[in-house]
Amino acid sequence: MIEFMSSWIKGLGLAIVVVSILEMLLPNNKTKKYIRMVMGIYVLFTIISPFINQKDLLNSDSFRLENYVETGASTSIDQSSMDERIKELYVQELEKDITKKLKEKGYEVTSCKVKAKISDKEEETKINKIKLKVEKVTEDISKKEEDLEEKIVTRYSKN
Repeated sequence: MIEFMSSWIKGLGLAIVVVSILEMLLPNNKTKKYIRMVMGIYVLFTIISPFINQKDLLNSDSFRLENYVETGASTSIDQSSMDERIKELYVQELEKDITKKLKEKGYEVTSCKVKAKISDKEEETKINKIKLKVEKVTEDISKKEEDLEEKIVTRYSKN
């Protein structure tokens, strides 16, 4: 079957190349459209003829589906591991969200840990513990700029 497909593709490629070359060589006159139609029929014949000549290759009785399909037991999905991963992702996203919201309020979060009991039932899902280490960030930009200027002046005045 693979040899058949390979030879068919090679023949089709050759036909398309030949038609393309002939089309470039055609003069621009009234007969060009008729010649293009004949070349199109040639390409169509090249596509269809191997299937007409090899009817036994396309016989559906010769295909053994068992050779191409694996049994259902080997492709089963471990749902419990997927559920655990989803729970871990939920907790991680919750930690990121808390960190982001505190940062917007002007706090620097050095550590954020969330312990949650996540269940399939919404009423049983709850956050047990949130452990945070937070520092207040000074937002006085002018003070930071003054400190930076002072450091630069001090550094260059010593040299």
